[in-house]
Amino acid sequence: MKATARKSIGTFVGLVGCVGLAFALRMVELDLPVLRWDEGWSLAHASLPWSALLQVASEDWHPPLYTVLLKLWLIAGKTVFSIRYLSVLLGVLAVPLTYQVARAWIEDRWVGLLAAFFAAVAPLLVYYGQVTRMYPLAAVMVLLAAYCLLRGAGLPGARGHSLELALASVGAMLTNYHTLWPLLGLYLYGVLTDRRRLGRLLLIGLTAVVLYSPWLIYAWPTVRARMATGPAAGVDPLRGTLAYLGPTLEGLAFPYGSGPIAVAALVLVLALGFAVHPPRREQAPRFLLPLLVIGATVLGIAYVSQASRWFAVRHLVPATPFLGLLVAWALNGLRTRWRPLLLLALIGLAVAYWPTCSQFVYAKTLEVVDPFDPTADYRYLSQHAGPNDLVYFNVLSKAGWYENLRQPGDPAWSYAMRWDPIIEPMPRIAARIREDAKRYQRLWFVLYKGTFGPNADLKAWLDEQFFPAGGEWQEDTLFLAYAVPGDEWAEADRDDLFGGLIRLRAARFTPRIEPGGVFEVELEWEALEPVETEYKVFVHLMDENGALVGQHDGIPGSGGRPTTTWPPGEAVVDRHGVFLPAEIPHRLQVWIGLYDPETGERLLLPDGDDRVQLTTLESP
Repeated sequence: MKATARKSIGTFVGLVGCVGLAFALRMVELDLPVLRWDEGWSLAHASLPWSALLQVASEDWHPPLYTVLLKLWLIAGKTVFSIRYLSVLLGVLAVPLTYQVARAWIEDRWVGLLAAFFAAVAPLLVYYGQVTRMYPLAAVMVLLAAYCLLRGAGLPGARGHSLELALASVGAMLTNYHTLWPLLGLYLYGVLTDRRRLGRLLLIGLTAVVLYSPWLIYAWPTVRARMATGPAAGVDPLRGTLAYLGPTLEGLAFPYGSGPIAVAALVLVLALGFAVHPPRREQAPRFLLPLLVIGATVLGIAYVSQASRWFAVRHLVPATPFLGLLVAWALNGLRTRWRPLLLLALIGLAVAYWPTCSQFVYAKTLEVVDPFDPTADYRYLSQHAGPNDLVYFNVLSKAGWYENLRQPGDPAWSYAMRWDPIIEPMPRIAARIREDAKRYQRLWFVLYKGTFGPNADLKAWLDEQFFPAGGEWQEDTLFLAYAVPGDEWAEADRDDLFGGLIRLRAARFTPRIEPGGVFEVELEWEALEPVETEYKVFVHLMDENGALVGQHDGIPGSGGRPTTTWPPGEAVVDRHGVFLPAEIPHRLQVWIGLYDPETGERLLLPDGDDRVQLTTLESP
C-alpha cells in the first residue's frame, strides 16, 4: 500500500476516532442533571406556535434559528434525553468541521486531527454539547463561515464559497447575537491576509447584512434596548472592559473546578509548542485567524459584560475551536520535536483539567443559581388542576419544566410573561387571556416570585376580571386559580348580619353547575361600624349529608380589601370562584360565612348560626 493511501486511511481513522470520542463524552449522563432554567426556556419557546415563537424571540436575548431547529426536532419527543440529544449532534458536528477548518488553515493532517481532538474533548464544548441551548449551533455556524473564508471566499471564481460565507454568517447571527465578534475577526483576517479580497468581502458582508436585515428590523426595539444598556454612572467603559478581560480569558480556558493549575498547564503547552516549533515566515500571517477571532470575541464579550455588569462564559463557545487551532499547532510542534512530548503534554493537560472534566462539566452548575426542583410545578398542578383547565406561566423556563413532564391528560399551558428577561405589556397579555377565556372556564397562573415587581399588575388585573378560586405559595412560586365569569346569573337580596358588624346585602351567582366546572358568586358587604379584625370569607359547597365538595376562602373585596379598611356604610363587592370536581352530587348547598383566620372563630348571626345558606344548586 502506498504511503499516501496509508496516511489517508490513518487520517480517516483518526478523525472517526475523534468524532466517536466527542459523541461518547457528550452522551455521559445526558439525561442528568434535571433540566436547567435556560433549558426549560428553550423547550417552552420551541413548543409555542410559530407566530408566538418569533414574537418571543424578537424580545429575547437570542435570535430564533436554534429555537426553530429545536421546534422541528421536538417530533423526536420532549424528554430531557431527546431534547439534549440535538445539542450532542451539533457538538459532534463541530469536530469534523474543526478538522476541515484546520486543514484549510494549515495544510497539515496532524494539526487537523489534533484540532479535531481538541474540539472533541474541550471542557467548554463538552459542557454546552449537553445543554439545550443554541451555543453548539453557533459554533457550527462560525466554523462553516471560517471554512468558506479559508477555501477561497473573495478570490476569482469562488462565488460559491462567497455565497456560502454570506449564508453561514447570516446563520451565525440568527443563532446568537454574540457571533458578531468571531465573524468580525474572520472578515478582518480575510482583508488583512489578502487585500484583493477587500471588495468581495465587503460585498459578501453587505449581502449578509441585507439577508439578516428583516430579522434585525423585526427585533430592533429589543436589540436597541439591549445596546442602550450602559456602564454604571461614573464608570469608564474602557476601564470596565479591561476589568472584564481577566474573567473572559479565564472563561476561554474554562478551568472551573481545576483552578490556576489548568490555566498554567494550557499556557505552558502553548508556550513550549510555539517555542520548539515556531511558524515559518510564510506561515506567520495565517496565525492572525485564531488570534483575530479570539481577540475580537474576548474584547467584544468583555465590553458587553462591563456594559451589562454580567459575564456569561457560554458566549465564548464559538471562539473555542479557534483556541483549538493554536493548541493543535503547539501539540504538533511538540510531536515534531520529540513524539513522546505530545503524549506527555496530553497527559499533563488531562491531569490538570481532570477536576473540571470529572466534577464540573457534567454537574452543569453554571446553569444553576439557587437550589430548585423543576418537577415541583408539575406535581402541584397534576394534583389540583383538571384536564380542561389552562395554565399560564409568568416565565417560560417554568413552562418548559412543566411541558417536559406534561402527559396527554394534563392541562394545556400558555404564558403571561411578567418576569425577566421578557416583561410583556399588560394589554397584550389581557388580549391573550380574554381570547383563551372564551374556551376555558378555569385558569391557573403560576407566578414565579409571586406578586413581586411586574407581577403585581398582572395579579391586580386578574382580580378585576375574574373570580379568585384559590391561591397557594409553594417555595418561591405563587399558584393562583381563577374562574371565568359566565353569561347566566341569579340574584338574591340578603340581609344577613354577622357579629353585629358586617352585613351581607346582596349576592349574585351562577345558577347552574356541572361536573368539572365552576361555581361563581359575587357578594356585596357593608360594615356597620369600624372593624378591628381582618376577617376572611368562606364559600362552601356541601352535599345534602354535609360533606364538603368545594370551597374558596379569601380576603373579601376586589383584589383583597381587609375588613379593617372598610369605611362604614360603603358597599364592598367580593368575588369568589369554586372549582368543582369531576364527580359531584345532584344537589349542592351554598353556605357563606366570615371567620378570624388567626383563631378560626366564625362571626355569628343573630340566631346563633355561624353561616348562612345562600342557595341550593342542581347539576344536570
